[in-house]
Amino acid sequence: MLDPKYIRKNVTLVKEGIRKKRIQLDLDYWLELDKKRRKQQKKIDESKHQQKITSQNLKNIEDNQEKQKLIQKTKKNKIKIKKLQKELDKIEKEWKSILMEIPNPPSPDMPEGKDESENVTVKEWGEKTKFNFVPQDHMSLGKKLDLIDIEKAAQVSGSRFYYLKNEAVLLQMALINFVFNTLTDENIIQKIIQEKKLQLSSKPFIPMIPPVMIRNEVQEKIHRVFGDQTYKLPEDKLNLVASAEHTMAPYYMNEIINESDLPLRYIGYSTAFRREAGTYGKDMGGILRTHQFDKLEMESFTTAETGIEEQKFIVALQEYLVQQLGIPYRLVHVCTGDTGKPDYDQYDIECWIPSQNKYRETHTSDYMTDYQTRGIRSYYKTKEGEKKLLHTNDATAFAIGRILIAILENNQQKDGSIVVPKVLQSWLNGKKIIQ
Repeated sequence: MLDPKYIRKNVTLVKEGIRKKRIQLDLDYWLELDKKRRKQQKKIDESKHQQKITSQNLKNIEDNQEKQKLIQKTKKNKIKIKKLQKELDKIEKEWKSILMEIPNPPSPDMPEGKDESENVTVKEWGEKTKFNFVPQDHMSLGKKLDLIDIEKAAQVSGSRFYYLKNEAVLLQMALINFVFNTLTDENIIQKIIQEKKLQLSSKPFIPMIPPVMIRNEVQEKIHRVFGDQTYKLPEDKLNLVASAEHTMAPYYMNEIINESDLPLRYIGYSTAFRREAGTYGKDMGGILRTHQFDKLEMESFTTAETGIEEQKFIVALQEYLVQQLGIPYRLVHVCTGDTGKPDYDQYDIECWIPSQNKYRETHTSDYMTDYQTRGIRSYYKTKEGEKKLLHTNDATAFAIGRILIAILENNQQKDGSIVVPKVLQSWLNGKKIIQ
């Protein structure tokens, strides 16, 4: 969430952010609530101060009649304070509810637009895959090669689930190993930073397998509850995560990190869950949009001064990973109407999917500034001893199901076999073809 002091000082900027992100919110109403809240708090503070003085005076009064008058006065004041506090609680509840909906104003560099149709293509890499035969989609290939079984999963678990089998499982394990080996290699990290001419540390990523359940109140504080898309366990006040970074972002909750230890970069792997409610008919076939999926996710904690450059580095790293697989893609600067409430800036990578004859989103990179860390009180201490909020970046390394689609479809052969990307072959015992 935003700092209320920041909102008061930057009303025009915050209103512009609300407008650009197409969020229906009356900031003037919140500002009125904010005034009421502070006025009410002042009344309570004054009444408590008076109560303290009266209580101290009681100790010095010997006259019983005078003492009884003061006792009655303190009782009335207690009732008054209780009433004022009750009114404040009501104001604060609404004030906090609206505050949580006020978005992070987008970067001035983020293109303004109403929805994904107005995202801006930054670059394209690789030639769109062309075949001298009619290409099959990933489900036809997966069924023929006994890699994916949706029919049996539907009998066992319902729609939007699947069994992954045989070489597809080995491909998933290969992708996991490839990512962890790449992101923990300081030489690769340093090379990418130097190529992009960034002034950043070459510290490698720390491997992590995070929990797949999160306390509802923590998920709300980092603004990662997706309404009816979230699988909830109300009896336990827990939710199932919709991405690994949901439990990675709060890792330094209620902590203060030394600036000299930053950046802190993590690469996490976990299963994720999403209801996909209200998306009936949208990508129903195949494994693009499912209730359960596995993801490799990057989470980075930085200073306020290095957060923007950190995102540039992470996007370059995402490009490197996709390029190593040889998959054609385009890099997209997401517009204000398509980005999330916490995002200061966002880039997506969309891989070419031959069966659909178009690019589909496979990666996203979100820079949130200190929007997430304010609620969970994650700080760093500068060399001068000043306490500041950490800045966070999260980004996809690979969403397994989506990148498997791209691998299968772009590497298919006329006979229906699949060429294994060279960088993954060593984890498939040197196998070059799946047939």
